[in-house]
This record gives sequence, C-alpha cells and structure tokens, in this order.
Amino acid sequence: MCIRDRYQRRVHGINQNKKMVSHCNTSYEGPIENGWYQGHGRFKYANGVIYDGEFDKGEFHGKGTLIYPNGGKYEAVWERGIMKGGKYIFFDDLEYKDEGWSYCTSKDRRFYTEVKKGLRPDGKTLITNDINGPKTIPEGTYDVGDGYYDPIKEKIFDYNGEFNRELEAEEKEWIINKCRYNPSTEQAKKMTGDNDHIIKKMIELNSQKQIQ
Repeated sequence: MCIRDRYQRRVHGINQNKKMVSHCNTSYEGPIENGWYQGHGRFKYANGVIYDGEFDKGEFHGKGTLIYPNGGKYEAVWERGIMKGGKYIFFDDLEYKDEGWSYCTSKDRRFYTEVKKGLRPDGKTLITNDINGPKTIPEGTYDVGDGYYDPIKEKIFDYNGEFNRELEAEEKEWIINKCRYNPSTEQAKKMTGDNDHIIKKMIELNSQKQIQ
C-alpha cells in the first residue's frame, strides 16, 4: 500500500461506509472508525486483486478472502495482516490440496468441469478446463489459465492482449511443459510430419509396394 493510501486511511477516513479511492488506483468500501478500516470491508489493489473480509485498525484481521482476477480465491484466517491458514479454490470451485492431490493425474485425466458435468460426447472433447472451449491466444504463446504467456516478451498478458503480470521465477519451466501451446503457422507445418525423414521413407516404401 502506498504512503498516500496510509495517509488517507488515517486522516481522511472519517465517515462510516465511505468509499475511498486513492491516487494509487486502490479503493476501499466499508466502515471506518477513528480513521481506520474497521469491521467487514472490501479493499481492491491496483492489480485487480480484492480482499473481502474483516479489518481491525486498518489490518486484515479475522476471516478474509483474497479474490483474484482469474476467478480463483484464497479463503484464509488473518492475524494482524499475517495469513495464519487457509485454502485456495480455483475459479471452477476445485479446492487445491497439498497432499493427496488426485486431480488430472495419469489415473484420471478428466478436467474438473468434466468431473462435475460429465464427459462430453465424441467430437466435443475438452482440451482445456472450460466448457466453452479454449481461449484464442496469439501464435507462439502458451495458455496459462488467467491469460497467455509470451516467451519472447517473457510476460503474462490477458486474453485481450493487455498486460496481466510479470512471470514468476519458477513458472517458466512449468508453463512450457504443462500448458497448451499455440504454434506459429510455420511451426504447425513442421508438426504435421511432412518434413520428418522417417515418415518420408515410410511413404516412399509404401509407394514402391503399391507399384509392385
């Protein structure tokens, strides 16, 4: 939180249920007592993340949920601004577990949408966890769920092309190995096998057999 936010919170936040919007593109809605955020309120960060929960003297304190732009949320218990425990729930209500994780494994590769709503008929198999099908992403990029990763710019963008966030240090390898990739037109041509020397040889041998 920027210095201007803190100043406005302490000095100017004097009216109950006043909505406060700072010059740092953050906002708060909820009760204010003695210049502090107090009780149940809603604070929005400049990056779009929202905290919806209990405050005490301006700090996250009690039950509160962090809501992310991608639809995911972290339900937690806070003590003086420090998270003491909680759980992450994905946009589709799938709850993440540190142990005993059984989602989308070799034994059961269904997406959570398919677990809840059943498998799609032939020809309509899901290739992403979205009943409406995969999002359109530019050539040469990876679908990361809350946008796409551009390996040239090494940044995450929203599906509409606007900047979303910086790439985290450990994310790159996981994205490249796990996420859906949209190859460029030239790469797609190479992936058809037309230029594979083994496939060319097999086609040649089959042609010779047909002539004989």
